[in-house]
Amino acid sequence: MMAGRVWEDAARLRRAGKHDKDGTGIGTPDRPGCMPDIFTGGGEMGARMRAMDWSATSLGPAEGWPQSLRTIVNLMLTSSFPMFVVWGPELSFLHNDSYRPFLGGKPEALGRPFAEVWADIWEDLAPLVVRALAGEATYHEDRLLVMQRHGYREETYFTFSYSPVRDETDRVAGMFCACTENTARVLAERRLTFQLDLAERLRGLNDPVGVTAAAAEAIGRHLGVARAGYGRIDPTGATVSVERDWSDSGMASLSGDRPLDSFGSAVMAELRAGYTLRVDDVTTDLRTSGSAHAEAFAGIGVRSLLVVPLLKAGQLTAILFLHETKPRHWTEADAALAEDVAERTWAAVERASAETALRAANQALMRERAAVEAANARLAAEGERLRTLFRQAPGFMCVLRGPTHIFELANDTYLQLVGKRDVLDRPAREVLPEVEGQGFFELLDRVYSSGEPFVGRNMPIRFLRRPDGPLEERYLTFVYQPIKDEAGQVTGLFVEGSDVTEAKRAEEELQQLNVTLEARVAEEVAERERVQVALLQTQKTEALGQMTGGVAHDFNNLLQALSGCLHMIEKRAEGTRIQPLVDAGRQAVDRGAKLVQQLMAFARRQALRPETVDLRDRVLGMSELLNRALRADIRLEIDFTAGLWPVEVDATQLELALLNLVVNARDAMPEGGVLAIRADNATLEPRDPQAPDGLSGDFVRLTVGDTGTGMPAEVRARAFDPFFTTKEIGKGSGLGLSQVYGFARHSGGTAWIDSEEGRGTTIGLLIRRSGTAPQAEAGPAARPAGAPRTGGHVLVVEDDPIVALTVATALEDAGFTITRAATADEALPLLAAGQFDLLFSDVVMPGSMSGVDLARTAQRLYPSLPVVLATGYSEEVVRATGVMVLPKPYRIEHLVGVLDSMLAEAVRPRPGFG
Repeated sequence: MMAGRVWEDAARLRRAGKHDKDGTGIGTPDRPGCMPDIFTGGGEMGARMRAMDWSATSLGPAEGWPQSLRTIVNLMLTSSFPMFVVWGPELSFLHNDSYRPFLGGKPEALGRPFAEVWADIWEDLAPLVVRALAGEATYHEDRLLVMQRHGYREETYFTFSYSPVRDETDRVAGMFCACTENTARVLAERRLTFQLDLAERLRGLNDPVGVTAAAAEAIGRHLGVARAGYGRIDPTGATVSVERDWSDSGMASLSGDRPLDSFGSAVMAELRAGYTLRVDDVTTDLRTSGSAHAEAFAGIGVRSLLVVPLLKAGQLTAILFLHETKPRHWTEADAALAEDVAERTWAAVERASAETALRAANQALMRERAAVEAANARLAAEGERLRTLFRQAPGFMCVLRGPTHIFELANDTYLQLVGKRDVLDRPAREVLPEVEGQGFFELLDRVYSSGEPFVGRNMPIRFLRRPDGPLEERYLTFVYQPIKDEAGQVTGLFVEGSDVTEAKRAEEELQQLNVTLEARVAEEVAERERVQVALLQTQKTEALGQMTGGVAHDFNNLLQALSGCLHMIEKRAEGTRIQPLVDAGRQAVDRGAKLVQQLMAFARRQALRPETVDLRDRVLGMSELLNRALRADIRLEIDFTAGLWPVEVDATQLELALLNLVVNARDAMPEGGVLAIRADNATLEPRDPQAPDGLSGDFVRLTVGDTGTGMPAEVRARAFDPFFTTKEIGKGSGLGLSQVYGFARHSGGTAWIDSEEGRGTTIGLLIRRSGTAPQAEAGPAARPAGAPRTGGHVLVVEDDPIVALTVATALEDAGFTITRAATADEALPLLAAGQFDLLFSDVVMPGSMSGVDLARTAQRLYPSLPVVLATGYSEEVVRATGVMVLPKPYRIEHLVGVLDSMLAEAVRPRPGFG
């Protein structure tokens, strides 16, 4: 029903004048019949689609699917990019292996209506689907979708496009989607921004309560919780005290003291052990579901909570708590972020506390100094009070007199710092002998002799804090202030400062965290740059492939013109000294044709005509050609296993690939050797880690191995790259192995290289098994020697004037009557007005019709008229079923043989035209 409403909305958009031509949006195939297997490859989903009974779905049996649906399903299955297709009135859902992880724990989606598969986000998707079914393609980047695919609702982000798919009647029958999930990246970027903002915000605060309040609000808003706050645990571990918490949902504040045991021993055991506590629902979690514990959580309005403990010296001292009024699934990312915020916050609290203490000490010292200066007259009476203040100051302080720095005064904080030693009236070097060599005594001497104060910040010092303990390293911030008499002479030193070890270590941890975050950001930037480089390379290759098709057509026409001219020259200069030049010209034409074939193979632009081939017969039939390609010092071995399966390939491309491999092996064996061609059957199981490129099914494994020089690793890694060659200039185009790889991939398989420098090379191909038996080859019937030529009236349709001239002249010399036309539009009136025995046409021509269209029209109007097509390159030839197609450049002798054969087999009365 949901899908039906989508189709109705799409129809309304089309009636409003958008996109679909007739408003129906549902297509049917324009012709029935046997079609290629649309589920070839595809990994697990391809196998499941092949095994599925489609007649039980609204799509019906797969053999009845329209070609447009078959094409888009095959494209989806052979792609490693996540994709899906919906089709028909129910928007039946089909997807590939890469898309499966997006479904999570959802039920099987294959064949089900789109609206049922994604019912939880259908309100978000339906308007986009309506636009696609109305003929409008849309693109969405990092779109938020809140879905439930793992048993709980989660925030996800996807980049995807919805594209309408039209059937053979040009009606929108379905929709195609290519997508990628960016949830991890988007959430990571948000977390990073949050962490950086929080660090900046906390850096400017110097009040511990203000620090915890700011951090609680920041994480509460970021994670969208109902209440967040920090609590301190009293030294007995019995109660938690909350000074200030945050909530914007109306939850009551937890300010005050609460007993910890009321929340359950299991909860407190985890926190006291230092584990972060995650409870999705206090009413069902075994740690919190007891009646007494449930009442405690109900009393503070909590249904779900996340708590991060802080331990010092093994004791629980504080917690960060996040509360929800309803059940919530806390993710690992939520817990990790909360732990990070807790660490940052307590580090900032320690820093703020240390700074507060230092400021208080400095302020007390300044007040003391002011009091001393202002009350010299009352110095004796106030001395004891000042000493008390000095002794109880929060920062450490001491007074040293004389050049040997004898302790005159030291407050309690200083004595606590140095382990309560007996310091008074003793020189500093005697009191702290372990500090010798660390530079502090030298600083005292320098300040005493120069009269200039010294300020030290975060300076490390190693000393004994207990007589029987080890050396401990602490960080101190302090001032050495000279004490001068009335004459300006230095009589002693005043030392005051604070132990900033904890703050220093917290700062170092924060810096390390910042470095880690910066490294992660750098990695993300580098990854984006790598993706951009890969995309640019893909775009370049695609552009080269598009250019190659046009170049191939024009270049093959030029080669055909040259071939025809060479034929005419040879006929008119037979027996003269010009024959070697003609032979050289023909060799050049053949080399040019081979180069074009290699370019087309590399660019994946061949108009392939696959057929079922017996590999053994094909290779053995080429053995004479292969032996001629080798040298006398190379022995050819052919070893094929018994019962070799047939394969479905373009036979010409197979022969070209094998010849390329043999020539490469010959060049790799400059001192001779053995070249072995072997083949056997191979069955690859789905998800087999040893299967190359994730292939599965039945294949024939063909290998060509040599005993030559082998390849170094850097050459082996680039051997299949187009235009890469190690041969000298002029001796290799660098397209041979690229053609081999392109042929293998187009044939449903792959290719690989096994080679080591100095140990030879083996290049292997996996070629998919054919489901039909090979047919006996039926070539043109040879005309018996001396037999009269059938002759006949041939209509030659060719737009290239040079090719048309040379072909027509050569056929007239061979005894044919020729009528020429430049386009299909010119040819149709000639067919209707005259009597022709055969139609010979180019494929690519200017005008409203191609050669394939002309051939189909001629077969429909004049069923007994033989038709031969020729093409330099065109993707149109895949539609030329039942018609002989000659690839350009062809030899005139071969063309004459083909025409003779077809005319000899045409036993028919001449059609009456007009």
